[in-house]
Amino acid sequence: MSDKHKSVVVLGSTGSVGRQVLAVIDKHPDKFRVVGLSAFTNEQLLREQIEKYSPERYYFPSGGVEVQTTLFDFLDDDKFTSRCARSLEELASYPADITVSAVSGIAGLWAAVAVLERGGTLAIANKESIVCAGRHLKALEKKHGGKIIPLDTEHSAIMQCLAGEDKKSVASVVLTASGGALRDIPVDRLPKMTAKEALSHPVWNMGKKITIDSATLFNKGLEVIEAMHLFSLPAEKIKVLMHRESVVHGMAEFTDGSVKALLSRPDMALAIETALFYPAKGSAAVPPLDLASYGTLNFDAPDLTRYPCLGIALKAAKESDGVRIALSAADEVVVDSFLRGKLKFGDIAVILGKVFDKFRKTGDVELKDIFGIDAAARKYVYSMGVK
Repeated sequence: MSDKHKSVVVLGSTGSVGRQVLAVIDKHPDKFRVVGLSAFTNEQLLREQIEKYSPERYYFPSGGVEVQTTLFDFLDDDKFTSRCARSLEELASYPADITVSAVSGIAGLWAAVAVLERGGTLAIANKESIVCAGRHLKALEKKHGGKIIPLDTEHSAIMQCLAGEDKKSVASVVLTASGGALRDIPVDRLPKMTAKEALSHPVWNMGKKITIDSATLFNKGLEVIEAMHLFSLPAEKIKVLMHRESVVHGMAEFTDGSVKALLSRPDMALAIETALFYPAKGSAAVPPLDLASYGTLNFDAPDLTRYPCLGIALKAAKESDGVRIALSAADEVVVDSFLRGKLKFGDIAVILGKVFDKFRKTGDVELKDIFGIDAAARKYVYSMGVK
């Protein structure tokens, strides 16, 4: 194998983002080599991926040697023992050129820490870890000489718009939002929308949780908090703009009145390829953009009456770590409950609003305290009768 190949570990390789990462890697077999994979529940797909990529390490949480007797019986004992990591953090510690964090929820935090503590490059789509611990992750990046590269389309766009620019000349950055699956539903009908309706995103193909967060626009509020950490900007310098075509992914506004924007067809493959090839450009991640075929691009200010969850997250952006951690945890619980038909769509904002009020004065916290606040927020949500 030529040493020009970049070695890649994909944490969460069986999820929506993880599968897209591997699809991009498949287009460049002469550039990348998959050396690590992990899954949380999808054993069968992980087995298929292991057979295809022959990674040096992998991780599945339900059981070390027990897994060997079921789906992983195609491996002999010696290979199994040497290749099966004992934890996600151990796999993240593997010295790959790039570690992709495509896991969902706060469970990905310690893996992100492990990558940065070894001075590695972390391509991250795990927004909860940045929201809850972005301040700490950026400190680790600086201390150990690692690199955090965002996999979110919007943050990838802003990173590229800011490349080579003097930070003092940045007036603001702009995150665009499609509006989600329910963007054209009358506001008075929104409280009764079902999970099936909220999952029918008009533009993007994403995992279930992020699709619901897109319908409430809570995800865009989390992205504001992410941008604060990733680009060292105050909340006041980060704007949200509705843009239903999802062609403009992010913008940077400068003190001279000029604006730089990144445009492409709405496809996460571009952000993935940008991260994998960084700092170089990839090739043919998405087809060329034909603006004439769109004719008109639409932009609007967000309506916080339609999207109260965005308003809650924007308020949290101006608060401290504690309330952001609590809201991130609460959102995981309420979205899961909504997807299982145990909550109404309108209940999501009501519960998140109560969590904001409960935890807004928690203050900034250290890494070791994050999971305690996470657990307390989940317990508080359950105390409201959420199942």
